[in-house]
Amino acid sequence: MGETGKSEGARVDGSGIRPPNVYAISERPAPPGVVLLALRGEFDVAAAPAARERLEDARAQRPRGVVLDLAEVTFADSSALRELLRADAGLRADGSLLVIAAVPPVVERLLGLTRASDLLELAPSVEQALDRVTA
Repeated sequence: MGETGKSEGARVDGSGIRPPNVYAISERPAPPGVVLLALRGEFDVAAAPAARERLEDARAQRPRGVVLDLAEVTFADSSALRELLRADAGLRADGSLLVIAAVPPVVERLLGLTRASDLLELAPSVEQALDRVTA
């Protein structure tokens, strides 16, 4: 799978550099039966539909588990929380596990304030998340 993202248009600044993507979602290599998705940038209302689509595509593969790497997420809002909870519920209903890895402080705060951290499976690193899914 490739990378999905939204940029702030095709404009180029005075130095000839395009602005970075606001968000990107990419699939990374993972052990058989596991889907590893990495999010980068802002995980908000603009990114939610693409995140939902990628998570649903992952679910359709009927994996043993999905690892969601959030290490490079710079912002998250209630739309992100909704997509995480939706994906977790769907995967659990299928007998699969969602493990959210490398949660940055901005997302950790959101999960803590809403008590979603009590509901979701979190791992400090992608490696530990993969270990949980493959155990």
